[in-house]
Amino acid sequence: MKPLNDELQIHISVKWMVQLIFFVFAITGAWYTLKGSIGNNKNEINHIKKSLIEYENQMDERVGRLEKYKEQELEEVNKSLLSKVLGNDE
Repeated sequence: MKPLNDELQIHISVKWMVQLIFFVFAITGAWYTLKGSIGNNKNEINHIKKSLIEYENQMDERVGRLEKYKEQELEEVNKSLLSKVLGNDE
């Protein structure tokens, strides 16, 4: 058997080294850009959620006031109809 050679030589050309360094920098830059974009999107989504909750509360208040107003109108109409049916003209 032939003994294993314990010399290990790696040859990388300058062109390949520059391409490898550029690739590492590009991937790292893309990662941080993507991470920042995700963070911005997260903040914007939280802001939109808070705005929607606030808007929903405002709409609930408005609808509540309209419901009260309509209920009062309905009660008045019911009273007048009931008085007409029973013959109690006021």
